[in-house]
Amino acid sequence: MNKRPILNKNISFKDFNNWYFEKDELVNFCRDNGLKITGQKLDIKARVENFLKTGESHQAPIENNKKTKEIKQTPPKSINEEIPDNYTSSELYRKYFKSVIGPHFHFTAYMMKHMKEHPKMTFKDYINEWIAEYERRKDKSYKPQIMKSCEYNQYIRDFFSDNPTRKLKEAIQCWKYKRNLPGNNKYTKDDLRILNVGKNE
Repeated sequence: MNKRPILNKNISFKDFNNWYFEKDELVNFCRDNGLKITGQKLDIKARVENFLKTGESHQAPIENNKKTKEIKQTPPKSINEEIPDNYTSSELYRKYFKSVIGPHFHFTAYMMKHMKEHPKMTFKDYINEWIAEYERRKDKSYKPQIMKSCEYNQYIRDFFSDNPTRKLKEAIQCWKYKRNLPGNNKYTKDDLRILNVGKNE
């Protein structure tokens, strides 16, 4: 079995894309090499890829003698207001959405993805879509789309689709085995071999 490479600036672009790395590892790489560390896993991975290919941080240059003024976040005065460019999943907006939707509101990966795909959303659009997705999830047959960065979730779903009587600890054992191999991290029947290791000894 090939040895998993260490994620540092000396790793090749090919090796980086051939192995699975946790988000924490990607964040540490960015921090060590002066790259932005915020955002979703796919965003952070893209920064690492760009750095390995070009050696550049790909961040906007800082203008001399000019300080970027942080725009203060404020709750909307109207539900029909467009969500501002400086929007983040902050405590301020959490309180706002809870006041409108109810105490069961929480930020979701689905809504982050939906906002990226619909950049001109109003707060009303956000609220309506959040409620619609919340209702869809009440249907046990509903399978929400899994974000590309959530490889673990996709693996576990595919594992149980193929092995409905297996246990979660077996699925996790197979996932840990698969993520430490080069190549993609998609579930295959061959992954089950790890469950038999040691049983016949």
